Amino acid sequence: MRAVIELRGAEGACTVVPFSSQKVTSKRKAQGVYEVRGTLGLIPLAPEGSGWGYSMGVGEKEVLAVITYSRKVMTIKLQKDGQPYELVGGISLHCEIADSVAVLLPAF
Repeated sequence: MRAVIELRGAEGACTVVPFSSQKVTSKRKAQGVYEVRGTLGLIPLAPEGSGWGYSMGVGEKEVLAVITYSRKVMTIKLQKDGQPYELVGGISLHCEIADSVAVLLPAF
C-alpha cells in the first residue's frame, strides 16, 4: 500500500497518511539525520516506477536530502550549504508500507 510519511520538526515526529495499523516509527539520530522504520522503502521515481520519492516543505526548498534504505531502515540525511540541517518544517516521504490486515466485525 502506498503512504505518505510526514516528518515534522527537529525531532522528526512522523504522521502516516492514510492512517493504517502498520507500525511506522521515526526518530532523530543526530543533527540532520533521521531514521524511519516500518516501511518497504520509497516509491521509485519514473521511469522505473510511478512515485516521486520525497518533497521538502515550502521553506526548505534549498535543503538536500540523501535517503538510503537498508535492512528495513530508511535513513534521511539533510544538508544545507554543506552542513547538517535540522528540520524546521517537514519532509514528505512517498513510501510503500505493508497492507493492513483486514478486521472482520461481527454481524448484528
